[in-house]
Amino acid sequence: MGGQIGAFPALRQQAGISALEFGVLSMLAAVSNIAAMSLGGVINKYFDHRSMLLFILPLSLALLAVSLTPTSIWFFGLSWTILNIAAGTMDLFMNAEAGIVEHNLKRPVFSSFHAAVLYSIGGAGFLGGFIANNYGPIWAFVPAIPFVVAAIYAVNKAIPHRQEQQEADRMATVPLPAKILVLIGIVLGLDVAAELACIQWSGQLLNEMRPDLAAYSGLGVGFYGLCSGTMRLFGDKLRTYFSDLKLVGISLAIGLIGFILLSLRPNFGISVVAFAITGCGLGLVFPCMFALAGRLVPDARAAALGMVAMVSGPPRILLPLLLGWLAQTQGLSTIYIAAAIGIALAILFTYLMAQTITQIDGAQVASRP
Repeated sequence: MGGQIGAFPALRQQAGISALEFGVLSMLAAVSNIAAMSLGGVINKYFDHRSMLLFILPLSLALLAVSLTPTSIWFFGLSWTILNIAAGTMDLFMNAEAGIVEHNLKRPVFSSFHAAVLYSIGGAGFLGGFIANNYGPIWAFVPAIPFVVAAIYAVNKAIPHRQEQQEADRMATVPLPAKILVLIGIVLGLDVAAELACIQWSGQLLNEMRPDLAAYSGLGVGFYGLCSGTMRLFGDKLRTYFSDLKLVGISLAIGLIGFILLSLRPNFGISVVAFAITGCGLGLVFPCMFALAGRLVPDARAAALGMVAMVSGPPRILLPLLLGWLAQTQGLSTIYIAAAIGIALAILFTYLMAQTITQIDGAQVASRP
């Protein structure tokens, strides 16, 4: 995904896509990603984590190569949508598997797992931007190859086939705590939508500021990924001392500072620093929320995460369209005003979630793993 993100500015130019059109295509990509994640409980009835990951990893690599070759808006939109179907499926099953690992180890590891995700996206985003601008978008495919091969080897070696009770049977006996999962989904939806403002638009913002530094437009997503990944790397140590919800509240507040700074449209260097601040702020939200959702229903993780993904859909679907419209009509800096408003709402819903949890008798969902 980082390879494609870094190549976005070059891909838009190659396919002749306007900012508004990019926003519409981003919305369609989000729909496909969310739909794939929402079907996780159904898919898990027939295929275990190992089988799905071994299937989806090489397929995603092939789809990445295709997505870097479009010369028209239709080809770009179709390839991006299909890639996001594969990415959503992989996202759901790798998070469900990580939840099992944390549960079995009885210590926090979920945040470190997500650190690897952000490091890879940030590093590949920087490399992808540099390669795409100097050699052409298709070559942004190259950095992904060794990592996907390593991932396939790791899944094959470390993840067993599990002969478990089917997810449908679990659902019949394990009720989902809908109210808390809905609140988790809302916070995640707002958080992911704001993250997309950094990931998908950072290169375009920096490229507009300094066209002469186009080859380095990947620094935004690079520093965002580096700082977000570093927070996640140390996040498990923080999770041993603080509840997931407290960390989420603090993280969102720091992320809000970064978005406010970006909305002021500073220069190239300060904007890169602002992306780094935002990365530090938002880094722990996703792993803490996913770990919390999985811990709520340990016997039906895929179903719980699928419900969270479904609820998170509307803000993830609508905000990309809004961002495209704002970029086209009001300028790129207004994207980050919208993102700041979204994060402020996420802080409010996190507070409501904490209140809901304290009102449920015996709900120790915010305790440490």
